[in-house]
Amino acid sequence: MNYKQHRFYLFGTALACALLLIACSNSNSNSGQPGTGNSDTVDPTPPSTPPPTANIATATLWSAAESTLTVDVSVSDFEPARVRLYPRGIDNDWVETDDAAPFSFVVDISGFTPGDYQMLIVAENDNAEVQKNETFAINACNGEQSLCNRSYDQVRYVTTHNAMSSSMDGWGGPNQNLDVPAQLEAGVYGLMLDIHRAGNLNQFDAIQVPDADPDDSFLCHSVCALGKQPLAEGLAEVREFLDNNPGAVITFILESYLSHALTAQAFDEAELTPYTYVHTGGAWPTLGQMIDTGTRLVVLQDKTADPAYPWLMNVWAHAFETHYSALTPEDFSCDVNRGTTSNDLFIFNHFLTDVFGAQALAEQVNYNPYLLDRIKECEAFHGVPGNFITVDFVDIGDAVSAVKTLNDTGGF
Repeated sequence: MNYKQHRFYLFGTALACALLLIACSNSNSNSGQPGTGNSDTVDPTPPSTPPPTANIATATLWSAAESTLTVDVSVSDFEPARVRLYPRGIDNDWVETDDAAPFSFVVDISGFTPGDYQMLIVAENDNAEVQKNETFAINACNGEQSLCNRSYDQVRYVTTHNAMSSSMDGWGGPNQNLDVPAQLEAGVYGLMLDIHRAGNLNQFDAIQVPDADPDDSFLCHSVCALGKQPLAEGLAEVREFLDNNPGAVITFILESYLSHALTAQAFDEAELTPYTYVHTGGAWPTLGQMIDTGTRLVVLQDKTADPAYPWLMNVWAHAFETHYSALTPEDFSCDVNRGTTSNDLFIFNHFLTDVFGAQALAEQVNYNPYLLDRIKECEAFHGVPGNFITVDFVDIGDAVSAVKTLNDTGGF
């Protein structure tokens, strides 16, 4: 073996021994033998999954006055370190995060139109997460977020004249096609109603409802023989609407032939009294404030107020009106009929009558631009908004869209 071969032999031997020593050292360090102080190697823990019983539950609270929806989130059988809420879904960059229990979110809903919205909720810790898609109802004030912070006397309301008198209910000489529930669904928030005692005499000296208890109360238009409905039954229809539409603020303008006690009895029977609002003077609340306090029904009637029933408010202590007896469009006027212009509320009467109302008469006056122009004219004349835009046959013409247009421009 020459010198060069000998050198390569020694290098190879040394390299083999070094590799053997390294292998032996690794073998001993992983052997887990007693006394070595070493333990078995454990692979990194993979991310865990939450138990199948993990569940997200929510509770919500709407503040109309603040235009917010508070969403409280609770998670069972799983301990999240944080919860994320996506108000407009995962594809939107709007995310709310709460890093400490109890998990609660206050969502600004001023930019939401009313309706149902699906929101994603993600509860997570460092190892796992639970997700849930939840559908939340977003409400508004009489259908508009912009009305929530507007005072009651600065809002306009589509109002139906003789609202209870409808062809849908088979009344003779009706003033409306739609019954009251359908009117409310169409966007009506003001109802003019006539309420009568069964035992009273009508204009022809006949008992209004001869086969009923004299103290029973009914919705009728002048003569109950033309059409009638038990008052409590009709009021219950409105209560059902209020129950199902938490953003609705409704006004009654009553022509009353009942005592306060009989009226109150019917309201109690219909479970409507808790909704009533009492105005004690000063500034009117906003629609949002009325909604948040649950007092979403204003009752105005043409009888002297009785302190025992403070929610039965005298209409002419709070409102004034234009003339209601018009046969032709030329008979319309912005002049005051009843009430005084120093009152806060303005009843704008806009219907034609030839003994009875008629669809043909409504066709003449219920359309824009005539309707919108006349409202603007009388609002400018009195310097206040026309709060109760009162029409016959509300399903004919543009009353609903005209009122929305005016409300969208603000108060007055």
